[in-house]
Amino acid sequence: MKSSRKNSFSTRLTIYILSVCTVIFLVIFIILYVLPRISQYKNVTMYSELIAEQAENQIKEQGRVIERINSMLKLEPIKDLLIAGDRNTFKSVLKNSPEICGCALEYEPGYKDHDVFVYRHKDSVHFKKLSHGSIHFSTERLDKDAHAQRKSYWSNYYYSFSYIKQRVFSRFEPMYDSKSQFVGYLRLDIFLEEFTDFVNHLSLYKTGYAYLMNRNGILIAHPNQEIRMFSDIRKYAETKNIDYEKILKRATKEESGSGEISIDHVRFFVYFKHMPHTKWVLVVICPHHEVFDSIARINDLILICCISCLILLFWVVIRVIKRLFYPLKQFSTVTRMIADGNFNEPIPMIGNKDEIQELRESFVYMQKRIVESIENLRISTIEKEKIEGEMRVAQRIQERFLPSIPRISKFHFSLYARLEQSKAVGGDMYSYFVKRNCLYFIVGDVRGKGIPAALYMASVSTLFNYIAPRKRTSSDICNTINNYMSDNVEDDMFITMFVGILDLK
Repeated sequence: MKSSRKNSFSTRLTIYILSVCTVIFLVIFIILYVLPRISQYKNVTMYSELIAEQAENQIKEQGRVIERINSMLKLEPIKDLLIAGDRNTFKSVLKNSPEICGCALEYEPGYKDHDVFVYRHKDSVHFKKLSHGSIHFSTERLDKDAHAQRKSYWSNYYYSFSYIKQRVFSRFEPMYDSKSQFVGYLRLDIFLEEFTDFVNHLSLYKTGYAYLMNRNGILIAHPNQEIRMFSDIRKYAETKNIDYEKILKRATKEESGSGEISIDHVRFFVYFKHMPHTKWVLVVICPHHEVFDSIARINDLILICCISCLILLFWVVIRVIKRLFYPLKQFSTVTRMIADGNFNEPIPMIGNKDEIQELRESFVYMQKRIVESIENLRISTIEKEKIEGEMRVAQRIQERFLPSIPRISKFHFSLYARLEQSKAVGGDMYSYFVKRNCLYFIVGDVRGKGIPAALYMASVSTLFNYIAPRKRTSSDICNTINNYMSDNVEDDMFITMFVGILDLK
């Protein structure tokens, strides 16, 4: 009976090989397809770090310039003139320091009842004495911790509506008079754009850009005027349905990090980093497809090549296995024909000298041995039938030596005899006859089995039938038979026999 194709060894072998090949191709695909994307993600993160480092260096450099100016203004005698509120000194500071747009001394309450402020507006320098008011040590510029410790600090940015009329942020430096008494803060105002213009020129890939915000999401600098109008990045995120909260929460806790956001169903890569000396956060953003476009085409080509190679491998494996197992299929067909009786059916030739060739030679040897065995069996069967025929003839001959009348019933007695031998012929015997009112009988067993014993038995039975009527006693009969058989039989054969004579009267 033919085995189903599903359960055939070739099918299972094909499935095993193709499964292993598929797993190998999947591993190769992961290595060639997934790992480059991970590597590309690391590259874009590293590139963003370089941009952030560039921005950090720019802010540091500009901060150092302001800090150098601040250090110079703390030297004698400029410091004393500034504490005294000298108009010309303040104007001179502003004229000689184009990096700053304003300079002020905010006195400690009780030291003076006004503040001194000089600022640049429309290419001219203006000097003002301002009474203590709401802007004095205002919360939008005051750092409470720095003020409590009398430390220098950078303020948050703010908009100067009254005088400069631009976005500025300030550097505060504590001032002490010659008696080491705290006088107030020397404030240097800087246009915010002086620190942020460089951000508009930062780019990542084709359309990626960078912007600055504080840790609360308030925009400080953004290259897109439309977005800059929102001031708070959260408001822009609400209009575009952008989930910025995750990034903002991370930006308040982590020094740097990266992630993804979706804007108008377009994925964007986002990187953020805290800027030193300020509470600003630089954010680098770039469309996701630009980040991965450089490897997407290669990945698609790799995917197509992997699938094509896998299909080709499937086809080759199936073809090769079919070709290798085709001789086995032929052997199977020939084996069934031999089993059906076509013992001389030719076994197909194999061109390759491999295990299949050895298998064919084994089939040829098996076929030869089967034919020889069948021929030997045929000869043995003929001989056996011949012997069995001869045995049947010998059995019939042996039966003729037995009494022809199995039953006697006279003189008030009856006798019945029957012979059942273990083989067709053998040495078991009995004989009897009635003569002169006497019953002569013998029962015996010849040593050995088969035809020799049967012949010995026939000789003894014939001799008994001939001698018995001529002898008077059973001992005479036994002695005569014993002497005759001993003289005429040289083989080591003998008979154990009981002889009896019964006088029927």
